[in-house]
Amino acid sequence: MKNFILFIALIFINLQAIGQADNENRLTPWHIGFKLGGNISKFDPNDTFISNITPRNKMGIAIAGLVTYDLHKNVSLVSGLNITTRGYRIVNDTVAISNKIKQTYASVQVPLGISFRQYPSPHSANFFSEEIGGVLNYSFRKDANTLYNSDKHQVRITETGGNKFYPMVYGGLLMGRTSIKGKRTEYGVTYYHTFGTEINLRVSSGEFYNKSFPLHYNGSNLQFTFRYYFNTGNFQKSNAYFY
Repeated sequence: MKNFILFIALIFINLQAIGQADNENRLTPWHIGFKLGGNISKFDPNDTFISNITPRNKMGIAIAGLVTYDLHKNVSLVSGLNITTRGYRIVNDTVAISNKIKQTYASVQVPLGISFRQYPSPHSANFFSEEIGGVLNYSFRKDANTLYNSDKHQVRITETGGNKFYPMVYGGLLMGRTSIKGKRTEYGVTYYHTFGTEINLRVSSGEFYNKSFPLHYNGSNLQFTFRYYFNTGNFQKSNAYFY
């Protein structure tokens, strides 16, 4: 019984010391930060292309302001405001010059997710994390549009319908480090997936556009990003400031 009481007392003293250290560093559960990176997007993988017309990956940017709330040392809620550019590319393999059609859509997104961190040891500052969540997306684009590969109009894409506002789900794998001051850096990859179609397309080529087929762009993309967070306690003034 004495050993049990001693064990409980030691745990209490240890927790008190940890709490005192956090108070000295003025740490809070809140972090604010930013995200910088890029993404890769393309057509729906179930789409079928005719011969001589092939898809290509489209590179875009991903920037965001982020906020997190630590439910636990290893678990955080994550939200913010994302700005991304995504799109598609197709190539007409029968044309040597001006053979591409490229399209870019800018979007604003509001994510809400949860992050789980694993540390190699209790005193380690480095960690691995998994993040899952959902996103509300709004795309800034025209409701209908027509694109050509060049002034000669050998290939035409007609965009119609679809959705500008839709939900997405995401999951990511990251690595990072937390400093004694609560600053956190992370980098990794995250996949964003949609279940619907953002916009419908019809690709036409050949004489009098006699070859035609449909495509679907859904907005799914793979992001690779760097994140940096400040603990909001770092913005508080020390008590020594007032003496």
